[in-house]
Amino acid sequence: MIFPIVIGLTILSIFFLFIINKKNKVLSDYYLIAIILFFVGILGSHILMETWPSIVVYLIVLFFNTYYFPVLVIYGLILLDGKNKLNKNWLWIFCYPIIYNVFLVLDILVFNDYSSFADMQSLFDRPTKYQLFFYITQYIYVIVLLVWLAKKLNAYTAKIKNVHSSIEHINLNWFRYFILSFLGLSSSGFVVFLCFSFGIIDNIEIPFGIEYIIFILLLFYLCYNGIRQYTIADMNHKQLGSQTKSQPIEKYQSSNLDNESIDFHFQEITQLFDEEKVFLEPQLKIDDVASKLNISVHKISQVINSRSNKNFYDFVNRYRVEYFKKLLSDPNHRKFTILSLGIESGFNSKASMNRVFKNYEGQSPKEFQKSQHNFNS
Repeated sequence: MIFPIVIGLTILSIFFLFIINKKNKVLSDYYLIAIILFFVGILGSHILMETWPSIVVYLIVLFFNTYYFPVLVIYGLILLDGKNKLNKNWLWIFCYPIIYNVFLVLDILVFNDYSSFADMQSLFDRPTKYQLFFYITQYIYVIVLLVWLAKKLNAYTAKIKNVHSSIEHINLNWFRYFILSFLGLSSSGFVVFLCFSFGIIDNIEIPFGIEYIIFILLLFYLCYNGIRQYTIADMNHKQLGSQTKSQPIEKYQSSNLDNESIDFHFQEITQLFDEEKVFLEPQLKIDDVASKLNISVHKISQVINSRSNKNFYDFVNRYRVEYFKKLLSDPNHRKFTILSLGIESGFNSKASMNRVFKNYEGQSPKEFQKSQHNFNS
């Protein structure tokens, strides 16, 4: 077990050097560094536990395994918030780990005597009802926070779709995949622990060993993608921040637009898209449209949502798909690759082109082009 841990520590050292050498680091960078250091602490303390098991080493293991998770949640909140400031309202996340640690420290050092290794092993094999309570609530704490963070990611995606027409580089899907995978892993671990606690299974070393390996791989995935994209949310919210503070695009109750004004502005928008084909700009944002029409972002968003029942992202990409379909259907364009036609239609990558097109048409661009060719012949 020690050899793969050493390999893991080596990889983490490389991750650490990549981030530490970055210039102009922001708060999200430092929290990613903290996650890596906690990860190093988890792996290193497990080596100590296998080599020199003691109460002190157990408390070190407990510290790293308890506090890496709230640090991870704070990192996610910083990515989604994008202000690069620690919000004091987030500190409640540390309440349960502190209570949990205080209880176990008092239980180990004050109320009970765990002087031998066999006594320490009883912490896992034969926990008291109080220890069992905290083991179970720790799982619940992790699962609840992961669900909460997943909901915040959904809200983040909805927010950027109201502002951007291309979101592939700012949607934080890598973090969503990590959270959902971590949620599944924690839920399965919780079920295994409950089965062990109620005597349904006798040994949890193998399932917990598998869970631990998957957990390590997930953290590698987080660190790797965090290094590659740790400034995405910051870049996005530099554009989102001022708009969403002064002009909240989610609520229209206070808008002074009547139906006639909404219809008029919607006609202006569609005319802009039909005549100037602004949707062909891959990085088109809602404030670009607002500037061209001299209308506030808030009103543009309200008009599009009210009349098309779409957010800005879907509204723009519907135009791109229709334009793309015309190019694919034209025999004169068969000499060009499908990707080049997609780029010409405003898509900024092959992945986004295929995904968006299939979402609207139920088939890939290649399948659509082939069906048009068969129809025309």
